[in-house]
Amino acid sequence: MRGLNVPRRWRALVVIVLTAACGGLVAVSSGSPAAAGTGRVPPWTGRVTPAPASMGHPAPMHPRAGQAGRAGLTGRAVRAAALGAPLQISSNWAGYVFAGGASFTGASARWTVPAVQATVDQQASATWVGVDGYSTSSLIQTGTSQETANGQTIYYAWYELLPANPQIIGGVQPGDVMQASVTQTAATTWTIAITDVTSSQNFSTSVSYSTPGTSAEWIEEVPSRSDGVPVTLADFGTAHFSAMGVSGTNTSGASTIATAIADSTGNILAYPGAINSATNSFDVFYSAPGSTTTTTSAPTSTTATTVPAPPAPVACAPPRDRQAAGRVSAIAAWQDSTGCAGYWITTAQGQVVSLMAPSYGDEGATSHLPTVAIMATPDWKGYWLVDADGTVHAYGDAVFRGDMHGVRLNGLIIAAAATPDGGGYWLVASDGGIFNFGDARFFGSTGNLRLNRPVVGIAPAPGGAGYWLVASDGGIFAFGRAPFLGSMGAVALNRPVVGMTADPTGAGYRMVGADGGIFSFGAPFYGSLGASPPPVPVLAMAPSTDGRGYYLLTTAGGVYGFGDARYLGGVVPS
Repeated sequence: MRGLNVPRRWRALVVIVLTAACGGLVAVSSGSPAAAGTGRVPPWTGRVTPAPASMGHPAPMHPRAGQAGRAGLTGRAVRAAALGAPLQISSNWAGYVFAGGASFTGASARWTVPAVQATVDQQASATWVGVDGYSTSSLIQTGTSQETANGQTIYYAWYELLPANPQIIGGVQPGDVMQASVTQTAATTWTIAITDVTSSQNFSTSVSYSTPGTSAEWIEEVPSRSDGVPVTLADFGTAHFSAMGVSGTNTSGASTIATAIADSTGNILAYPGAINSATNSFDVFYSAPGSTTTTTSAPTSTTATTVPAPPAPVACAPPRDRQAAGRVSAIAAWQDSTGCAGYWITTAQGQVVSLMAPSYGDEGATSHLPTVAIMATPDWKGYWLVDADGTVHAYGDAVFRGDMHGVRLNGLIIAAAATPDGGGYWLVASDGGIFNFGDARFFGSTGNLRLNRPVVGIAPAPGGAGYWLVASDGGIFAFGRAPFLGSMGAVALNRPVVGMTADPTGAGYRMVGADGGIFSFGAPFYGSLGASPPPVPVLAMAPSTDGRGYYLLTTAGGVYGFGDARYLGGVVPS
């Protein structure tokens, strides 16, 4: 990232001028330089502002010669070497890189925006996730930055496609939890998504970019000036990454490379701790130049021999399309014991098309009303198919709990959801009528209400303690312990809503429009197609197996994956 390459006596003036250059993005006090404060960037509007050349710009990794433990490096570098992974010394990156033997199509993570001590001199750091830049000059990334000068610190979210300047998305605050991903959706098309989970601000865009996909990164960076020389690294304390995710081909064969920042004399400035394989998380620790003292948050183990990788599927099959007759109607995710992902897509005729998932049977050879839903069992060793008249068919280890076959309904069944333990399920009709079976409890319905638009989706609350319904106009109906967090019912939508999912922690829910636009309330936002709608409408939405992503299914059988929902192919006409 490029900072301000100006004499110290001019830096206060430059910070104020920068405010105007950014269109008023940064509010900076003109008071005493010694008075520390926090500048603010306005809330996200969905429009981005190109960062001027004077602001920090991300850059590819700049390696330094030498390895940890060699002469010229401080004792802190030796402690970092105890990670057991190859330790790359650079002038600007601290964190982890996956590279070699793989082709990467995406990377994602959560992190907490670190607090930076305000200084008089210009200092900065950036926290981001991206693809490439390790051994290439191309780099696609999104993250947050912390810049301080004249006793003021600003925090903001951005994305960048090198060699273009960063695009400023909006302000964040220290302590905010961020969720971000960059995902390749076509040969030269990428979706960049970033959410401030704390403030519920979301941003997503589809961009055209060509990059080889030779590496994926989770990095705390020291910005660079316009001449490529790093500025002073701000004291960020500890940067915490979690929920690391990666997608691509043969990602399990890639090397895990820990990288640390060192100055020109070899003093380590920042370095990563070991990856916690249980939580897919790690910390990056700040160290002042020349320091050899051990902080209380530094890693203390010296016995580690490997650095666990994020849960990249092992020897999972590459994406491929499958053929099917008739129109598709629903999708459900699958996962095996090794972490390999898959999904089932149903047709209205009741055929189940398995994409990397096992087949347990279907109703394609029988006569019935259109199949409208598929629900996976908790262990993914079975599923239920639901027809528009409320008939339920159980396959694999799915247990039949009852259905509405033979009962006259006021509205056709349009969606269904299973309880978390698989002991029951709910069927929902277009009028919002709820029919519960097994251990699925009834918490209420809209069956006796006059609705502006029909209900099109259902999502269960954690533990099966309630559920949300969504109508095609984006109206939300909350029952049981499912809290109402907002809706799109009063907003004119470009296309009607066609489905919904919920965050597995109960943080909230999200809905999808027929144009692929995602509207998230409380739940993390992992990206959408709203800025680049598919050529045919989206008709269904389904969560990934852990709920940290979602799939969108189009009427033509195309599938789009966001978050940790891995794309594995679509359905084409037979």
